[in-house]
Amino acid sequence: MEPTRATSSTSGSARPPVVVLYDDRPDGLTGLKLAALSLRSTSPGLDVRAIVPGAGETFRAWASANGVTLVEPPRTLHATGWDVKPTVLLHLLDTGADPVLWFDTDIVATRDIRALLAPHAPEVLIAAEEYFWGYHQGSPARTTTLGLDVGRVLPRSLNSGVLRVSSVHRPLLEAWARVLASPAYTAAQDAPIPRRPIAYLGDQEVLGGLLGSRTHADVPLVQLRRGVDIAQCFGPSGFTVAERWAARDRLPALVHAMGRKPWNRPEAGRGGPGRRLATWWEQVHLDLTPYVEAARPHLDGLDEPIDWVGPLTRSGRLLARIGSPALRELPLVLVDTSQRGMRRALGIRQVPAEAAPSAARGQPR
Repeated sequence: MEPTRATSSTSGSARPPVVVLYDDRPDGLTGLKLAALSLRSTSPGLDVRAIVPGAGETFRAWASANGVTLVEPPRTLHATGWDVKPTVLLHLLDTGADPVLWFDTDIVATRDIRALLAPHAPEVLIAAEEYFWGYHQGSPARTTTLGLDVGRVLPRSLNSGVLRVSSVHRPLLEAWARVLASPAYTAAQDAPIPRRPIAYLGDQEVLGGLLGSRTHADVPLVQLRRGVDIAQCFGPSGFTVAERWAARDRLPALVHAMGRKPWNRPEAGRGGPGRRLATWWEQVHLDLTPYVEAARPHLDGLDEPIDWVGPLTRSGRLLARIGSPALRELPLVLVDTSQRGMRRALGIRQVPAEAAPSAARGQPR
């Protein structure tokens, strides 16, 4: 995990960050609680803060009882979802927190995360690698689609589910916020995913494009390794066969429930045969995802129903007999790998690399 650009101060131990959790979805609070509980358990002493717009008294009481500091949303917050990341991070820096770690609310920690962060000085930006099937890995398209000159090409796309920044990253965060507020980005979010230019697929694509630009190419960057430091569980094959085999004895330090969340299961028995099959498939996946196993030690602290915890399907109960949480889902992984590989080879539902001519003009630098 060496920085992509070395600096004279990348050695030594960085001080622990302030961790910020954010969610503005009512059904996202289960994940936020699990993220916080896992951090309080595995990384004791970390300053964990949460921003929950419109938080009710029940959640406020839970946060107080579990050592989570509830922070009011910044007045500058005009976006929703993950597009708030640069605004939230800048707000925390403004209040004196430095460094700050953004931690997605669908991630749980299985051991102390400070071991992943401490070797890198504060000027090193820390993110994660995108899951294996992410679009256009190792391509400058994210940068060129923003209309920027290429300064470097990241060999693996960036995942911003975990993101450590410090005050030296203000120019990058401000540029990120400007692009996320731009008309081109806003318009792209209204289009189906396969029709979005790669740079406007989501917030992390914009950040990856900026980091690849000549303007920000000197920002030292470390990406947590997928399958080693973080399990990117996007469907069965997001956490690949090879990654699962390497993690058969111990899951990575971070487990990320990308896509549908286990506490938001699809309703079974609805629709035609194809829809029922897809629902069954997703139910089995949610029975067996390593995220549930990683979250299991913290379920009692949720103080809410946990009827979503499986296995709830007959197939899930059968495969759950496999001892290793990383290997229980292998039959699904093999099938999912085959169909994803075929879709990639045939160009089915893939995100275009290039933008329409009007989309790349006038982007903030």
